[in-house]
Amino acid sequence: MKSNIMLSSVAALLVSVAGANAMEYRPFIGATMGLQGIVYSDDAKDMERAGHFDLPTDFFVFGIESGVRAGGYNQIYNGGFTLSATKSTYSKVQDKYTDHRVASTDMFNISATYDNYIRISGDKASRIDLVLGAGLGAMAYHADVDSTRWSFAPEIKAGMDFELTHNVTLSATARAVFPTRSQYDADMSYIVGGAVKYIF
Repeated sequence: MKSNIMLSSVAALLVSVAGANAMEYRPFIGATMGLQGIVYSDDAKDMERAGHFDLPTDFFVFGIESGVRAGGYNQIYNGGFTLSATKSTYSKVQDKYTDHRVASTDMFNISATYDNYIRISGDKASRIDLVLGAGLGAMAYHADVDSTRWSFAPEIKAGMDFELTHNVTLSATARAVFPTRSQYDADMSYIVGGAVKYIF
């Protein structure tokens, strides 16, 4: 009886090890670019009205990302993690009546997300995946007439991955960032853009 239990345990262990070895881990690195928008807080809007200036709402952004994707290439579902950093260009804060520059602002975002890759392509030649992710991060809002303000900022994202070759993928992604710091200038920020990723 004991030998049967031991043999069953060894068999179960071998099956689990074989399953782990069948899992593919593919690290990647990529370059991103796109547009970032911001939804200002009520306090920021009040300050804008009182000061007679217009805060910028659109920014050009660029960044880098890296991570790892896990799962069999032919499986419908893969998982993975992504680390990303995104920096915006400067945009002008303008006087409401003269359009003169009052200040310049920019933003910086970093995040770590868990990503779900769901294959939606109908053939085995190349993958097209729906990508859904969520994670944690931080957002910095900076004005050159003020100090940089950081906030903890959870993030959600949705997008598509289009495989060009087994190693090169194009991504289109929308991300929403939610700063949680009280009396912060932004209630929410969103980034819409694309990436070119090299998957090892």
